[in-house]
Amino acid sequence: RGGRLTVLLLGVRRSPTRRTPFCGAGMLGGTTTLGGTRRKQRRISYILREEAGRHRSGVNSITLSARGDVLYSASRDGTARAWNTANPRSKCVKVFDAHTDWVNDCVLLGNETTLVTGSSDMSIKVWNTQTEDCVDTLCLHTDYVKALACAKHKGFVASGGLDRDVYLWDIEASKRPIAQGPGGGAGGGSQVCMHKCSGHADSVYSIATNAGGTVVLSGSIEKTSANSRGMIRIWDPRSGERAGRLKGHTDNIRALVLSEDGRHCVSGSSDATIKLWDLGQQRCVSTVAVHTDSVWALAASGDFSTVVSGGRDNCVYATELRGTESTLLFETPEGSPPLRLALAPGEGAVWVATTSSDVEVWEFGAALEKEQRGRRGAGDHRPSIHSVPSLQRRSTLTNVGAAGQSGLGSPGMSMDLSDVNPAPLVVERAGVIEGLPAITRYDFLENRRQVLSLNTRGGVELWDVTTGGRVRDLGNRATFDEQRKALEEELVVPTWCTADCKLGSVTVNLDYPQVYSAELYATDAGHTPHPDIEEDKINVGFRVVRSLFRNWRRGRVERQQRGDGDGEDPLEPDELGPLDYALPEGLKVIVSEGASGPVQCARRVGDFNGSEAPEMLAEWAVRSIEQCFPTTDRGDPFPDTAKLGFHLVRAPSCDIKQMQQGKLNAPQILKGRKVLSYAVSKLQLEVPDHLLVAGRDEVVDYLELLCNDKVVPPETNLMTIRKFFAKGSEDITLHYRWREGGPAPLPAPPPPARYRATGQI
Repeated sequence: RGGRLTVLLLGVRRSPTRRTPFCGAGMLGGTTTLGGTRRKQRRISYILREEAGRHRSGVNSITLSARGDVLYSASRDGTARAWNTANPRSKCVKVFDAHTDWVNDCVLLGNETTLVTGSSDMSIKVWNTQTEDCVDTLCLHTDYVKALACAKHKGFVASGGLDRDVYLWDIEASKRPIAQGPGGGAGGGSQVCMHKCSGHADSVYSIATNAGGTVVLSGSIEKTSANSRGMIRIWDPRSGERAGRLKGHTDNIRALVLSEDGRHCVSGSSDATIKLWDLGQQRCVSTVAVHTDSVWALAASGDFSTVVSGGRDNCVYATELRGTESTLLFETPEGSPPLRLALAPGEGAVWVATTSSDVEVWEFGAALEKEQRGRRGAGDHRPSIHSVPSLQRRSTLTNVGAAGQSGLGSPGMSMDLSDVNPAPLVVERAGVIEGLPAITRYDFLENRRQVLSLNTRGGVELWDVTTGGRVRDLGNRATFDEQRKALEEELVVPTWCTADCKLGSVTVNLDYPQVYSAELYATDAGHTPHPDIEEDKINVGFRVVRSLFRNWRRGRVERQQRGDGDGEDPLEPDELGPLDYALPEGLKVIVSEGASGPVQCARRVGDFNGSEAPEMLAEWAVRSIEQCFPTTDRGDPFPDTAKLGFHLVRAPSCDIKQMQQGKLNAPQILKGRKVLSYAVSKLQLEVPDHLLVAGRDEVVDYLELLCNDKVVPPETNLMTIRKFFAKGSEDITLHYRWREGGPAPLPAPPPPARYRATGQI
C-alpha cells in the first residue's frame, strides 16, 4: 500500500461531561450526516506514519472467522485489520481505516461479510469485509464505545460505552438505503437502533449475547454496595427492558461470555476473580480465583465446559467449569498482558491480543489433554505442577443449587492458595503477527518542522511535519536526548502546531489562529536554498493546510466552470506552486470540533472533489484556501509576523561609523545579513582596500554581526539571536564591525533550478 500519512481533524480524549456525537459527512466510505452549524475553531490534525501492514500500538480486540483462516484485530492505533492466519508473518490482507481514536472492539456477523467496530471516537462503524468500505457509521453513543457483542443468527449487535448506555443495532437495516440526514448522510444511526437500554449507573466495559440473540448481558463499574463495584445487568433484546441483574463481584466487570443456550454466563473482573452464573436463578454458581490481578479476557469452549482466562498478571488459565481444576496454559511476555482471547476452531489453540502491537497464537491442546489424562489416571485428583484448584482465594468455592441440575460447578471446598505457584504448560508461542513499536515520546526540534520520536523498542526516528514522512531511522545507537542534541540547530520558529502520540504515532494538530503564526523565509521553512527564493517568505501553517485541501479547491473551481457552483463565490484556478508542500494523496483528513470535540468528517486528500460543503471543514481553513492567503476571522490578511526591538551599534575599538539611530524594530524573522545591509545603507560605508576582492561585493564579505562578543552567522534571524546569543534578553544589542580574516568563503554552488521567484507573500 505504500507510505500513508493519516490526517486527523479530531478531538481525542474524554471530557468530564457527556458529549454530543456527530457523524460527519464524508466519513471514509460511509453514509454520514452534516448537521450543525459552522464552527470557527475546528481542529485539523494529521498522523505521521508509514503504512507497513502492521499495527503500531496495543491490540484491544480480536475475532476469528468460523473456519479460523482469517483473524480480525482492532487496535489502539485507530485501525482494524484482517490477517491470513495460515501465515502469521505475512502482512495484513485488509485494513479498515476510518476511526480517529482507539478501536476498542470488533465483531464479525454470521455471514462474515460484515465487520463492526467500536471506538473511542464515540462511533460504531459497519464494514464490508470484501471491499474494505465503511458502509455505515452509527453515532448515538456520547462517550467512548468500549464493547460490542454480536447475535450472529439474528443479525443485531449490542454496544456499551462510558456513557452508561447499551444500544441494540439492526445491522442489516444499516446496509439498506434509508432516509438521508440534512447533509446527505444516514442520520447518525437512529434508524437502525432497535433499542436503547438505560439503567446502568456507571460506565459499561463489557457486553455479551448468544448467537440466537435471546439475552444480552452488560458489565459495569457501578456500585453494588458501599464498598463494592461491579454490576452485570440482563436485558431482554425483544423490548430493550431490564430482565435482571447479577451482583457478587467487588470491582469492574471487564469480560463476559454467554452460553449458547443463554442459561449460563462467565464473568471476569478487576477483583481478580472469575464467576459462573445461573441466569435463571440470577445467582453465582461458583467463583474461580487463580489470577493474582485483574481478569481482562475470557473465551469459552463451544460446549461451555471450559473457559480460558487472561489478565493483568500475564497468566492465561484454562478452567474446567464442571470440575475444580485450573491449568496455567502459558504466560505472555512481561509488560504485554492479554486484553482479548479467541479460541481457534478445534479449541486446541488460542489467539491472544495484548497491550503490545503483537498478536500471538499459543497451541496447548495436546499438552492440556495429556495433563488432564494424567490427572484422571492418578485417581486422587491431586493437582499437578501446572494446575491449581479453581477455588476462591482464602475462601470456599461458592456452589448454588442450580449447579447440581446443570452439571456446572462443583461442591464447595476450601484450600489456601497463597503458596501455589504452578508452572506454565506451554513455554513458547506457536506464532506471532508482529506489530510495529508504538511511539511513546516525541519532541519538536527548534525548526518546528522536524520531530524526533522514541518508540517502545528504544528506536529513534526523525519526522518532517511539512512533508508528512519519516526523514530517517536513527536506530537505538544513542539515547533520545543524545540524538536530539546532535540534530539541533540554532534556529527559532514560532509554535504553529502541537502534537501528541496517543495512537502510537506522532499526531500533528493545527489550531486557529496559532497555525498561522510561523512566517519564515523559504530557506528556513525547509526549502532548498536557491537564489530564486532567497527573498521569498511563506506562512508554514497556511502552506500545509493549502496542500491538504488542494483537491477540494480544485474540484470547486471545476464545478463552477461547469456551471454547477450553485451560487458559490467564484474561485480562480490556483494550483500548488514550488513553495507549497506536497503532502501525499493518501493522507486521511479528519475535521473535528476543537481539541476534544466530535469528528466532523474523514476523507483522504485524494478523495476530495469539491462537492463537499464548506460546513464540513474548518471555517478558518476554508476562508484562507478560497482567498489563497492566511486570513483573520473577518477575512482580512493575517497580520505580519511580530516585530522585535534591538540596538545596533559599532563594535568597540573598530574604525567604523557609528549608527545615530536609537532602538530599532524589525520583523523577528529578519536575518543578520539584512541587519548588516541596513547598516551599510544608513552609514554609506566605504570598504577598506584590504577587504576588497574582485567579484565579492556582498555585505557579508566585509561586515560581520556580533552579539555578546560572539559572531552571528549571517543567515541567523532575530528570534534565534535573542534565544541563543542574547540568552533570552529583551534588551538586545548587536554590534557590527569590519570582517576579520578577509572576505567570507564562497558559498556552495546552488542546486539545479527547481524554484522560481514568486514574490513575497
